[in-house]
Amino acid sequence: MQERRCVWSILLGLAAVVSLLSACAQFVRAVPPGERAIEKPGHGLVFGRIAIMRDGTDQMLSMPGLSREFGWDLLQAESGEKYVMDPVTDGGLFAVALPAGIYHVTKLRYEDRAGLWEGNLPATFLVKPVDSTYLGTWEITLAGLGSGVRLSGRTLNHLSEDRDEFEHNYKINSRPIAIILLQSAKEGRLSLLRPRAEQ
Repeated sequence: MQERRCVWSILLGLAAVVSLLSACAQFVRAVPPGERAIEKPGHGLVFGRIAIMRDGTDQMLSMPGLSREFGWDLLQAESGEKYVMDPVTDGGLFAVALPAGIYHVTKLRYEDRAGLWEGNLPATFLVKPVDSTYLGTWEITLAGLGSGVRLSGRTLNHLSEDRDEFEHNYKINSRPIAIILLQSAKEGRLSLLRPRAEQ
């Protein structure tokens, strides 16, 4: 009887470990400005801009020298693989190489002078193999004050205005470019997870 309990304990422990490992996310590094993305078979490059708007001003661009990092968690629809990019950008522009497929944005993180914020504004985008895909400018507007704010989202095509900046930062002209804008939910929420004073 004791032996049987021991075997069950081991099996339950192994099941828990396997479950934890399958729930783990892969950390993916965004392409740093000035560096070309490493091309891997079956992967594609997505690029765009994140604009965090408050009172009509893009917070990612305001107050140079103050870090304003933005990160996101992704779920690949077909495989169920989870990916974390934190930060995906600290100045608005971003480029990321990922396996081809459809991705859902499942969580957002934003750090500014108030502290670390976390929440969600559901979104979906496509990564095409081999090509570079322009996702657009994901404009996320913060409404309200306090430790919880409402978000609204929309995606804009600014490729013609931003193309020189993308080319300078990421050498995007080395591959064909597809324009497939990120699809954003209209509403979401962000909560202050850790005020700056506590960090």
